[in-house]
Amino acid sequence: MPLIKYAETQSLEVRVLDDGFIQARRTDRKALTDADYEEAIRVADSLRGIMVDDVLRIFPGAGPLAGKGET
Repeated sequence: MPLIKYAETQSLEVRVLDDGFIQARRTDRKALTDADYEEAIRVADSLRGIMVDDVLRIFPGAGPLAGKGET
């Protein structure tokens, strides 16, 4: 999966993939805590850029456009 967004905090590395999947890990390589999960989501939501889910949340009736030759 291609990486779209990336951020580091003091304790986390957060990646958002092109399908909107969020990957996070602690910089000290320990297991993620509940607070780490919440921080990862908060960091991912604050990153610049736009994802398909963002568009669908803003425009709930949106859908893919037909390409050339498609109806």
